[in-house]
Amino acid sequence: MKQESTVRSFAGAVRLNGYATPTALRRLDDGNGDVITYKRPQDASPWYYAILSTLWEFTLNYLPSPFYLPHPTLMPPPTHVTNADETEGNLAHGPRRQLEQRHVQMIAVAGTVGTALFLGSGQALSGGGPLGALLAYAFVGSVAYASLCSVGEMTSLAPVAGSFAHYAHRWVDGATGFAVGWIYFFTNAVTIPAEIAGAELLISYWNVNPRPYVVLILGVTCLVNIFGVRYFGEVEFWFSIVKLTMIAILILISIVIDLGGAPDHKRLGFQYWKDPGPFTAGVPHGYQFLGFLSAVIQAAAAFQGIEISAIAASETVSPRRNVARAMKKVFVRICVFYIAGIFVAGLIVPSNDPQLLQPPGNITLSNSTAQQTVNASPFVIGMQNSGFGTPVVSIINAGVLSSAISAGNSFLFSASRILYGLALRGQAPACLAKLNTRTGTSIPAVLFTSAFGFLAFLNIKNETFQWFYNMAAVGQLITWSVINFTYLRFYKGMAVQRWPRRKLEYWNRFQPWLALWGLFWCIVFIIFGGYPIFLGFYRVDRPFIISYVIPSVFLIGFIGWRHLHKTRMISAVQMDFESNIPSVKDTETPEVVPNGFWAKLAYRVI
Repeated sequence: MKQESTVRSFAGAVRLNGYATPTALRRLDDGNGDVITYKRPQDASPWYYAILSTLWEFTLNYLPSPFYLPHPTLMPPPTHVTNADETEGNLAHGPRRQLEQRHVQMIAVAGTVGTALFLGSGQALSGGGPLGALLAYAFVGSVAYASLCSVGEMTSLAPVAGSFAHYAHRWVDGATGFAVGWIYFFTNAVTIPAEIAGAELLISYWNVNPRPYVVLILGVTCLVNIFGVRYFGEVEFWFSIVKLTMIAILILISIVIDLGGAPDHKRLGFQYWKDPGPFTAGVPHGYQFLGFLSAVIQAAAAFQGIEISAIAASETVSPRRNVARAMKKVFVRICVFYIAGIFVAGLIVPSNDPQLLQPPGNITLSNSTAQQTVNASPFVIGMQNSGFGTPVVSIINAGVLSSAISAGNSFLFSASRILYGLALRGQAPACLAKLNTRTGTSIPAVLFTSAFGFLAFLNIKNETFQWFYNMAAVGQLITWSVINFTYLRFYKGMAVQRWPRRKLEYWNRFQPWLALWGLFWCIVFIIFGGYPIFLGFYRVDRPFIISYVIPSVFLIGFIGWRHLHKTRMISAVQMDFESNIPSVKDTETPEVVPNGFWAKLAYRVI
């Protein structure tokens, strides 16, 4: 008879994989009196069993406590348990580690910056007003930072393929890893055609047929990901430099316009904060909160994919050190590029400008049907209103076009890597886990993900792509909530098994409070993100599906996988912090600090 280890709780009850419902356990004796195993009876699993057992288990045993630290005399010895699903693929070795420090640093801050920031920020401004948009970006930025701190600490321990989906599978439950992995893949995959379609509209600004260029863009992004992570890193490094340079220039020009240095020499100051006001005047009186919610959803779309450096850890040279460096600098970068950008945009453009993109659902009173072109960018509107000529707009259009191409490339990378991790754990077709021997890349995963890009060729209205962005934003909030919940389980497991967190390459002194903050607000935003539907602001039923289809699919995937595979939440004492994790000796190389003033400055800043 195959022996199964048991772990006794402090109260004396016997648990298997953290499960402690006495009526659902059956005692079996192997005959020698030493080993007792427990298993669920086959006749105790109706369809509602997974839901009830999950609620029971979570409520009684798994609510995270920031002060959880068992007394030494009561703490059971750490156990080494290997999840069965992880033995199907060696997660410690696979993709080649070819991303260098400069690649990771630039990708971390600007890899996924695209049209959602440069153009979509106008939607946040028209929905929430200058103050509402600023608060929304600051709010979502704090949640993004909390989530990055959580995934960064877990990555410092286990820089393996699959990233946070693997962590959820390893330290929470296989069903959680399955559900969040597919949700993240889908939301990133549908963002690829949205970015490609945005590039098509931007190219049409020059009065040329954009379709051939769209085919070229889609083909190049696919080839870059097929050729290997080294080419992806180099391409994104230079694209990120272009994007960061453009953001810095736009912020500086906006400040000049606000102070009266534009061609019209008109000093604006905080004029638009007074008229039409700090919150948008286009939202009906008493419903300004709905405009703020729309700005929150748009901000979540702008921050989408910011955890890409953690996903790339399995393909990074010295991943623990380089990912830690990226995480330590991300707070300043969020403040400088995202929050400062939306702040200066609110200074140079009134929130009721009809050229701005409007939030979906008729929340505002504007009847504008502004298209997703460079002319809808709040920065471009501010420049045109201040007397800047067409050549300046053309340059900005080229910069935004490069950001759209880069973002599509990054979303293709992230989605294909998460899909590869799912295949390694047997949660996706096995063919997607096959690596090319030359490039170290799963070509089937890249090709399957690239197929979503062809949606950009469909004759879809501009509004539909706003729904795509909204779906992606909700999927991003679900991803962050799972990341933070996984970290709370990770934190508890480290405390119970007495693993020294502070010896990790990256750890944050404000944990687990950051994770609790991020988890709470993600849940709030997910629940109330579609609240305007119930107040009659939408005239059709489609927005209800768009707002809540992603959470519904997540729950269906979670409950379905858990019921079919009889998975259970992993207890703190049984969490595996060792197997299939590459050691520091295997991954880390000696740090080499360059010589010379400028080389050292670039090394410290980038």
